Amino acid sequence: MTNLRKFRWLTAAALIACGATQLFGQADTAQISGFVRDATESVIPAAAVTITNEATQLTRSVQTNESGYYVALALPPGYYTVAAEADGFKRTLRPQNKLDSNISMQVDLQLELGDVSESIEVAAEALQLQSETATVGRLVEEKQIKNIVLNGRNPLFLALLKPGVTSGSSIGGFSFGLTSGGLSINGSRRQDNIISFDGSVNMRTRSNGTSIGTADLETVQEIQILTANYNAEYGRGMAGQIRFVTKSGSREFHGSFYEYFRNNALDANTWSRNRAGREREAERFNQFGYVLSGPVTLGRFNKDRNKLFWLWSQEWVTRRRQRTSIITVPSLPMRDGDFSELLSADNAFFGRVRNIVDPETGEPFANNTIPQARLSRNGRGFLAAYPQPVPGFPARHEQLHPNPPAADGPAQGHRRDRLQRGR
Repeated sequence: MTNLRKFRWLTAAALIACGATQLFGQADTAQISGFVRDATESVIPAAAVTITNEATQLTRSVQTNESGYYVALALPPGYYTVAAEADGFKRTLRPQNKLDSNISMQVDLQLELGDVSESIEVAAEALQLQSETATVGRLVEEKQIKNIVLNGRNPLFLALLKPGVTSGSSIGGFSFGLTSGGLSINGSRRQDNIISFDGSVNMRTRSNGTSIGTADLETVQEIQILTANYNAEYGRGMAGQIRFVTKSGSREFHGSFYEYFRNNALDANTWSRNRAGREREAERFNQFGYVLSGPVTLGRFNKDRNKLFWLWSQEWVTRRRQRTSIITVPSLPMRDGDFSELLSADNAFFGRVRNIVDPETGEPFANNTIPQARLSRNGRGFLAAYPQPVPGFPARHEQLHPNPPAADGPAQGHRRDRLQRGR
């Protein structure tokens, strides 16, 4: 055996081992079952049933029993085509059957008399109620994940789309970091929820229930929110379950690149900055990445590209912003007890005349100035901790505001956040 062939076999063995390890820890599969009957509603035993994943073309073949019943277990979520054939009947297939994680589906087929070489395609029926389980749950599907705008693109907050789920945050709130989402499901405490990825618990159990990973939105196939009566196999939590199911690759090579951005040139100014005559705060937010998927092709192994698949994605976040707080601070004369500027009716602090009253006599101080001997050493020390006003910073009084604060000085800061996600 040549070195190249050895390398291929070793690579294939390693990939199979990795895939087997991953599948061992997953529980996000479901089953498709049903009956195969003829036009008279009589069951057809020994009919060949083929279930095909429409994304990967991975097939599962089963046979109906003496009662005309078939079942295919441990199928990953996705869209499936179910086909049945038997001697003396036309081949019948039903496409676009959407199988969700841990929710069994029943697909019944009716065969017509005829040659097996003939085929009949049955249009997908309306969504059926799932009667196999009493679990109270909701599903966020791939279409919703793609079309809903998330500020920060953290898919955890999509759980808020479902009834019974509340949070102090919102879908529009910016969040791309590791978080529990603050989710309360049916009134539960937020630290009692369980977050899992492909069946594996993905949260810090020693601390506050924060997720230890942030899923790339491009790799999430669906999000299942279980609110009550879920099976004992989930366990661990006393509240709800937020379960992420990731994509598994595809039979064809696919790739996409994307970028989402925010810029202060596109944002409105805040009320306080408008009032102070300041421009918009600096804001530069770029969230960009790529996702690639396809089949694993290693010579004769998987030559049909329907046995082994891969998906890889990476995402980066760069945020540059200027945070400004506009606060009222005493002027320099005020620090020495001179409040004479408050005698002006258009002063920036009150917009009206304000007298400083001597607490001992009940009369205003002369010229609104507190004598040096009456100044408190502790008070002056406290004032020293206040920032000094910025020279030239505009402070204005708005007549519509009965008692507006002044804006004597900004405290500015910059923050740059980075995050890289990968799968």
